[in-house]
Amino acid sequence: MDKMQGKGFFGQGCVVRVLVPLALPSLLDYVSDCELGAGDWVDIPVGSKRVHGVVAEVLESSPFQNLKPALKLDVPRVDARSLEFWRWASRYTLSAPGEALRVALPKALTPPRPKEKKAAKTTLPKKGKKGASVDAQAPVMAPVRVGVALNAAQQAAADAVVGQLGSFKTFLLDGVTGSGKTEVYFKVIEEVLARGGQALVMVPEIALTPQWLKRFEQRFGNKPHVWHSGLAEGAKRSTWWAMANGEPGIVVGARSSLFLPYANLQALVVDEEHEPSYKQEEAFRYHARDLAVQVANLWKAPIILASATPSLETWQRALERKYTRLVLPARHGGTMAEVKMIDLRGEKMPKQSYVSPTLQKAVEATLAKGEQALMFLNRRGNAPVMLCHDCGKRRDCSRCDATLVVHGDRLQCHHCGFAEPFPDECAACASTDLRAYGPGTRRVVAEVQKLWPNARVAVADSDAVSTTKQLAALV
Repeated sequence: MDKMQGKGFFGQGCVVRVLVPLALPSLLDYVSDCELGAGDWVDIPVGSKRVHGVVAEVLESSPFQNLKPALKLDVPRVDARSLEFWRWASRYTLSAPGEALRVALPKALTPPRPKEKKAAKTTLPKKGKKGASVDAQAPVMAPVRVGVALNAAQQAAADAVVGQLGSFKTFLLDGVTGSGKTEVYFKVIEEVLARGGQALVMVPEIALTPQWLKRFEQRFGNKPHVWHSGLAEGAKRSTWWAMANGEPGIVVGARSSLFLPYANLQALVVDEEHEPSYKQEEAFRYHARDLAVQVANLWKAPIILASATPSLETWQRALERKYTRLVLPARHGGTMAEVKMIDLRGEKMPKQSYVSPTLQKAVEATLAKGEQALMFLNRRGNAPVMLCHDCGKRRDCSRCDATLVVHGDRLQCHHCGFAEPFPDECAACASTDLRAYGPGTRRVVAEVQKLWPNARVAVADSDAVSTTKQLAALV
């Protein structure tokens, strides 16, 4: 087969090898007008569709004939380090070349072609680049107030990380709960912002994001950029373009935030690095903590792996001195709260009550001071089990054999989602004496509302809170 020169549509042109966000076994060759370079975004035909991809290489020729044209898009060129990470991540995880790129894109840059944006826009000119339309968002500003005074251990940890800005180094920030690890991050972020750089703070769950954002806003006077799978598309585009344009700022996100097209990444933080949710188990499989270390290596940036209970992998690397261990041995600003165990055998519990007299007194004292009280119960619904009072038969799921949980006038399986109305009689003995046993969050909430009718009561379980907006409104 003759090699194809970049001819035809562009005359005497060039060949570009394009990385596309599709599960294809290889990159695709197209012809261009020789103005394209590695990292440029292009609009290309793939089969009957048109998709967006990024130029990975510019070649003199191709082994394929009748190449189709690649059209340049007015999108900031991808930094070579971000491009290299996408390609490395696919090789490292034995995935299709475009899998990492697909994670890095909002829907507006993946097939099908996006509709015209209706959100407010602004043009952000950048030296050496054309102006680009992005969703309007205020830039991250310098700190508006001085943070809390750091103790000696915190200051030493912050100084160690700041001293490595501009070079690659992995730190294990090993601090007991309440030791002030976040204040150490903030000190590093403060320096990154002062240098006009970008930083990434990964959190293990989407649910952690609103609290962290609020704390960031209180410290720095503006919200950081956000990235996670549950984010609205407009907010995703705003974060994506800000990072691609090299705007100074911080991204707080879940594991997929690692794949954004950063243009000036100077520091990374993996909060609660031991959490298993950093591991993607479906489709494109990867461990975000481990990949984050490679990102830091490519960008010659320090990375903090923070935990009160480090993972075995991280702990071993620290013992081997591959990672530098920074220790925060004490709680910042005080000791742990006093913990009291209540022996219910010595409590005179009212019938059908799950709030002991001792707990009632503690809550009443808290409310009298205008403070908040939190009751934790790891059981959703009204009751965890329904039993026949005559024969003791338990109602199990007909699909997976798990115990059905009482939710008001119905029974629900928390494993497979099966649900059925509360039965009229026992399936084993036909008795109508069916009873719900044990407390669930809804039963405790009903009791709390009776005990303190004037108090505001909120429920924070997955039945009541399923979106980040609901969580943000709650906290």
